[in-house]
Amino acid sequence: MCASATIKLGLFIPPTLHLRMVNASRGKPAGAVQAAYAEAFARLLDSIDAGEDVVFVAVRGAKQRVTVRLTEALSQRLRAALERLNLKITDFACAAVERHLSP
Repeated sequence: MCASATIKLGLFIPPTLHLRMVNASRGKPAGAVQAAYAEAFARLLDSIDAGEDVVFVAVRGAKQRVTVRLTEALSQRLRAALERLNLKITDFACAAVERHLSP
């Protein structure tokens, strides 16, 4: 993914959730954490588009800033879904990561 074709997105998620994502990406090539976030977001968007019921739990407590880069198309898709669902990016990101990390 080249930098000109990506959108930088700042997320605020619980530190433990991000650490789980980092640990799941250990031993993989550089950029694996970024790719994992993009995959998690795309898979959750696919589930929503397919009409699956998705529960978004309000995220409380301490959070850390995590910066990810998404393709422009994925970023636009994400923003449209957030607006349509009247949802905060933090709640979406946490649901996406939890689903991505679940066996």
